[in-house]
Amino acid sequence: MKQGNYFGTHYWWDPEDREYVICATWYYEKNYPEMPDNWILMDLEVEDYSQSLPQGLVEEVKWMCGKDREIWRYVEKEGPPMKLEEVVCDS
Repeated sequence: MKQGNYFGTHYWWDPEDREYVICATWYYEKNYPEMPDNWILMDLEVEDYSQSLPQGLVEEVKWMCGKDREIWRYVEKEGPPMKLEEVVCDS
């Protein structure tokens, strides 16, 4: 795997057992042979949720995706998913 940004899908459930699909952007950093490679969580975005949810709840979940908040910590602890796609920038 080459160094750079990758994105993958994570799933999170609220206390009412409603599912949210979260897109995470990870940065892969290749390290020296004697040190493990490193994954750094760069960004989270709520990709999908039940359309019947109140907008205020959706905004709260989006807020919880912010750096060092509940969903951020959950995804960071979970680590990158097995299936990742490289972020490709069109120039």
